[in-house]
Amino acid sequence: MPDRATGWLARAVIVFLYVPIVVVVVLSFNGSDVTYKWAGFSTRWYGVLADDTDLLSALRISAEVGVASATLATAGGLLAAMGMARLGRRFRVAFSGGLFLPLVIPEIVLGVALLAVFGTLRADLGLTTLVLGHLVVTLPYAALIVLGAHGALDPALDEAAADLGCNAWQGFRRVTLPLLRQALVAAWLLCFTISFGNIVMSTFTSGVGTTTLPLRVYSLLKGGLTPEINALGTLLVLFTFLIVLGAGLRQMRRILVGGDRTPG
Repeated sequence: MPDRATGWLARAVIVFLYVPIVVVVVLSFNGSDVTYKWAGFSTRWYGVLADDTDLLSALRISAEVGVASATLATAGGLLAAMGMARLGRRFRVAFSGGLFLPLVIPEIVLGVALLAVFGTLRADLGLTTLVLGHLVVTLPYAALIVLGAHGALDPALDEAAADLGCNAWQGFRRVTLPLLRQALVAAWLLCFTISFGNIVMSTFTSGVGTTTLPLRVYSLLKGGLTPEINALGTLLVLFTFLIVLGAGLRQMRRILVGGDRTPG
């Protein structure tokens, strides 16, 4: 009975997670002007999406901010992990406490605080402030992932690389960085996802001409959503699926190549 109940619970969770995605994909081919009424199969909303410059501009801004903030957060997380490895225990606890503090502070409080800082500095709200705001949100997540992977490395690797004639930069580039590659990719993807879907921080740090996709979709709620949003969601789901599929195929190829090299 416990095993059967667990199986049905797992099926229910999977249905709960994936049914909304299937509904979005199906409704993206709805010919009706409203999302709740089916009027036959049609691809008209993909054409409407291609002509919607405001929505595509918001998508471009979200992508640019996501790439910039994810890259900066991953690089910052790597530097933080390498720096914390060289600190004493007392300084390490203090540094990690300050680094992970945004995780326990409500994001709306961080947004108000950043807006006050930008106002004090008389900085114009725009793409730069938007990236900085998303960096505050994403940096702790990147640091957590990279810090865990870096802590699992053997401390003797640096000494072994130095004994083989590598300087500090060569040891980092040829030894440390390849071992942390998967963690860095995971941190970047997570930070990009968090930044791309962020709406709270974007509300406080975006300016004129830097409306992100979540803010644009939220503004469309006042006039009613059309299947055009479903078409955009379908394309995003397809893009995500291709990324996951590519990563899975690459990992499977690596496993198969590694298995072929194993002596029988």
